Amino acid sequence: MDYNLFGMNIEKFLSNKEPDFKNRFLQDIWNYSDEQIEHTHDFIQLLFPLDEKSNAVSNGIYLDSHEAIFSLKANKLVKENIVKSSKWFLLFLARNSHWKRKHDHNYLRITRIIKSLRLLVSDDEADLFYESLIKLIDETHKSKINLKTLSYWENS
Repeated sequence: MDYNLFGMNIEKFLSNKEPDFKNRFLQDIWNYSDEQIEHTHDFIQLLFPLDEKSNAVSNGIYLDSHEAIFSLKANKLVKENIVKSSKWFLLFLARNSHWKRKHDHNYLRITRIIKSLRLLVSDDEADLFYESLIKLIDETHKSKINLKTLSYWENS
């Protein structure tokens, strides 16, 4: 079944078979530089779709039916690519430390990744992402990140 979001088929995009609404394939986004990852704000909803609208970006991309969620969850390649995308983003976080502060836009991205993994892949993958993320934050940096955010990630 085709689930079109913002003029694109999200399942085919996540399978790396069709481009997104900006003519980017999944592989193109995985090849982004750290600067592109940091300053491009329209890909995170595509790599990690949720069943709720984003408060941060108003492009309207979200999974609006149980059928769309079921279809993505049933597609092994989609799930593998969502996991691959989560590891790709963890590598970006590991290479950079600018996000380890009181407030940062990457916090919303991290929350989205945990929620999307839980929704579309598994609790185990969501927990693994969270545990890997926490290992990137030493005690000095952990004290800079607000406790509400740390708690939210833990309970997402």
